[in-house]
Amino acid sequence: MFQVHKKRYLHNMLGRTQPHGVGLEDLINTVALKVEMIRQCYSESTECFSGADLVKMMVVDGCFIIQFLRQLAGVIPMDPPLNNIYVLYSVVRDLLRLENQVPYFVLEDLFETTNVPKGTRSLANLASNFFNYVIVGPGYDLERQINIKGVHLLDSFRLSLIPHVQQDNPVKKSSYCRLIRSASELRRVGIGFKQGQASTFLEIKFDSERRTVRIPQIVINDDLNFILPNMVAFEQCCGQRDKHITAYAAFMGCLIRTADDVQFLRDCKVISNHGMNNQDVARFFGDVRKDARIEVHETYLAPHFSFLDESFKYEQAHLCWAQLLNAFHDNPWSALSGLAVVVTLVGIIQTVYSVLQYYHPK
Repeated sequence: MFQVHKKRYLHNMLGRTQPHGVGLEDLINTVALKVEMIRQCYSESTECFSGADLVKMMVVDGCFIIQFLRQLAGVIPMDPPLNNIYVLYSVVRDLLRLENQVPYFVLEDLFETTNVPKGTRSLANLASNFFNYVIVGPGYDLERQINIKGVHLLDSFRLSLIPHVQQDNPVKKSSYCRLIRSASELRRVGIGFKQGQASTFLEIKFDSERRTVRIPQIVINDDLNFILPNMVAFEQCCGQRDKHITAYAAFMGCLIRTADDVQFLRDCKVISNHGMNNQDVARFFGDVRKDARIEVHETYLAPHFSFLDESFKYEQAHLCWAQLLNAFHDNPWSALSGLAVVVTLVGIIQTVYSVLQYYHPK
């Protein structure tokens, strides 16, 4: 429905800029200089749009986005339709939909052209405030996002979630590692899970001494259900090398296989579930992970995948040995009988092998 309002937003913006000598022609000329760069930003062909049509669409959509960001930050009065919380959050999510992205450099150019008189808020600052409307978990640190700039708003939001240590240090390839077991299976061999404290839900940490995984709490709500698949889709289709969000989705998708896994992680305060039953949460993570191609050993979580895989194998072997010892302690005669059967079978195999070697030495 906001298609109708976009032109009104443009007229409102021009009403503020024209007294300072900035009119529609200035906006068109600003965008027209980079029309070929704009075409290269989209995977689908833009040949159905003439240069003038493409520029017009970028100006209208770009100015709408900038005006919307200014309203959220309180720079200009809030538009009446946005006073409806349902409408407001619908627009917020739509602006983070992968297919709705406008190149960030277009927004920057339009913002600088229309920022008259010069305001104190930068585009990055307005975008940072906008991201704060997307609730993905407690402790989301707004200050760390201010200088983040991606190829568009969705990418900027994605980058704001990535810990600084991962942004500054590119992912190094680790040795091959497999996907991990579910939370319930890991729990059975003594590996624990606790809520971690971090500024972003990606900061998963491991305590090898206590055999505990610390995972920041994630809020399962409409925002996450929308934004996580869009970020994964962006990493998949745009060939992002870091793939942090996809790695996280793969990690959580492995831990959460059933409704019991969800309930266990809810009990551990790792998951805060709003409006979805446990089965739906398990299905959601399964769907997000299902079609995402990723080389686990090339992601920032590779050491953690390896740690949990090796820990599971070690603890499982240790558990089997403990169960054998318990069985022997509880009923030694049954255990000895079982051992005797094993020894007998080994003896028979050795005998058969010796006979075959005698008749067929080769």
